[in-house]
Amino acid sequence: MVDPSGVSTLDELGGLLRDLRRRQASRVRSSPLTFGELAVRTGWPHAAIGAYFAGRALPPADRLDALLRLLGASPAECGAFASARSRIESVPSGSGVAATPLTTDHQLPDAPAGFAGRAGAIARLDALLPGARALVIGGPAGVGKTALAIHYGHRVADRFPDGVLLVSLRGCDPDGPLPAAEALRMLLEALGVAPADMPLGVAARTGMYRALTARRGVLVVLDDAAGPAQVRPLLPAAGDSAALVTGRADLSRLEEPGLVLGALDRTEARAVLAGRIGAERTAAEPEAVDRIITECGRLPMALAVVSARAALHPSLSLAAAADALAEGGAFDWSYGLLSPPARRLFHGFGAHPGPDLSAADAAVLIGPSDVDALAELVRAQLVSQVRPGRYAMHALLREHAAARIGDKERGTMQDRLVERGHDLAVLGMAMRRGRYRDAWRIADAIDGELDAAGRWEDRIAAQEIAIRAAERLGDAALLARAQRAQSAAYLRTGQHEAALRRLREAADCFQAQGDPAAAARCRQDLAALLESMARFPEAIVHDELALALFRRAGDRPGSAAAHAAAAWHYAQAGRAAEAVAHGEEALGLHGDDPHAYAVALAHLGRVHAALGDRERSLECFRDALDRFAELGDRLDEAETATRLGDALEGAPAIGLWRRALAIYERLDHPAAATVAARLGF
Repeated sequence: MVDPSGVSTLDELGGLLRDLRRRQASRVRSSPLTFGELAVRTGWPHAAIGAYFAGRALPPADRLDALLRLLGASPAECGAFASARSRIESVPSGSGVAATPLTTDHQLPDAPAGFAGRAGAIARLDALLPGARALVIGGPAGVGKTALAIHYGHRVADRFPDGVLLVSLRGCDPDGPLPAAEALRMLLEALGVAPADMPLGVAARTGMYRALTARRGVLVVLDDAAGPAQVRPLLPAAGDSAALVTGRADLSRLEEPGLVLGALDRTEARAVLAGRIGAERTAAEPEAVDRIITECGRLPMALAVVSARAALHPSLSLAAAADALAEGGAFDWSYGLLSPPARRLFHGFGAHPGPDLSAADAAVLIGPSDVDALAELVRAQLVSQVRPGRYAMHALLREHAAARIGDKERGTMQDRLVERGHDLAVLGMAMRRGRYRDAWRIADAIDGELDAAGRWEDRIAAQEIAIRAAERLGDAALLARAQRAQSAAYLRTGQHEAALRRLREAADCFQAQGDPAAAARCRQDLAALLESMARFPEAIVHDELALALFRRAGDRPGSAAAHAAAAWHYAQAGRAAEAVAHGEEALGLHGDDPHAYAVALAHLGRVHAALGDRERSLECFRDALDRFAELGDRLDEAETATRLGDALEGAPAIGLWRRALAIYERLDHPAAATVAARLGF
């Protein structure tokens, strides 16, 4: 048994994983699985796997469990490894033990200009903050919850050396709140977790988030919460980290301390106006100031909009402003003073389906010649920049904008967005508007970036829309492509049965529409996935189907690859004659391609090793090694030298491992650490 009971560092964990890998190879009489092979079987990036074995990164709990099972660990060993992982993760910072890296980030926008009042609320927060896990700021719309949270976040930022993070939970968004899993992904990404290491599901992400925040001092501002269920997973671990939570919803069930904001008192309201438009100007018209305060209901948002408009027009009397407010209210008055392009863009915020938009989106909504309209809305305090290049409107103002736009104008704007669309929000809108071909196109366009960002649940959701869109269109080719893409996303999340189902559907769909080569590639994917699940007899069925389809398509390289895969699967199933026959067929098909022939030779060497034919295996590996060296393919040369060394003993093995190590080090390849371990370095 591999015993991790004394493991307390990443380096030690990596060493034991390498031991398991060698033991598993010995059990199946083959060379250790390469990082590339593990990547195929798990769907994880090659570099992440290398980092786990090299002791440079801590695998998420679900990945460690999957890796251990793939390497043949017993249930007792899996439990011991889980305990070791927990020990490593819980080591305090400063102990010298490497763990998942953290970045220091400060995501708050600039402190609100002209913020005034709320002295009592700030004093209350100051009294509650020491030792608090979370502070709740509640109250109705427009009362200034977000402004207070951002102001207070800046005030106490120096108490949180590892950063201040901000997530808009979109509790009042008409398209629904931000899912907790997505909020956790955003927080973990800000805390330095790479997409390749992002755990799946709320429970796993919450565990990692709590572990990270337990070791650091981070302030997390959770703005516009929908309710306690959304917030609970996002609360940091008790200790040096804390959260500020704002929301209109009743958050009392969180059982966290805080306060409920009401309207400003008149003194505070006067201070807000004076801070924004100048004490001299407010002192000159005290009666008008009182009327403005009354018309704004002493609400900070309305006062901010009015004072921004007054500041933009220094010649405007406050009495005239008060008269205008009496007729239409703060938002209507400010809207009435906008230029026509800015009014159209104001409407556009009501038409846009996402929580924020870019300057490019603004140009699409109203035309590129009117992009100055965005700056006008910002100056008027109707829109704010929530992060570089992204602009948002408060939910209350957005409701106002949506009410002002007519159906025809809304439809025109949304059609323009769909033409350019490149995000999930526009994808959903395209589907709702019956723009099915556009919906499929957008899902296809964002598939790669969602995968690279580790947003695999979003990738699954996007391809589900693409599947429904293709079904509505009756387009079998688009349907099959979306099914295959979704299967890859399911594989990323470890949902193997769902991935198998979609791949089977895609293969049948491609075949029915007369595309045997595409159907064959799906069968190859099915065989590889079944191999990762050690279901070799089923994999063989799909190998043979792929071969038949490739032959029908006249695809020689595809046939060669299918023969090579079948050789390995027959070998794992103990069917030696078929395994060797398929391996030899792959060699024959690659006869006019020197590199492909060398790859096929190396693969046949693995097949013979798995079948117990050591002499034939060594012969294939030596031949392949010479060919790779002659071709200048250093990476395959190093991998084959490693495999050949694993099959030998003594000085010959050491010489081959040294040869492989020299190449890997020259290429700065993560496999260098694994080979160095063989040499005892």
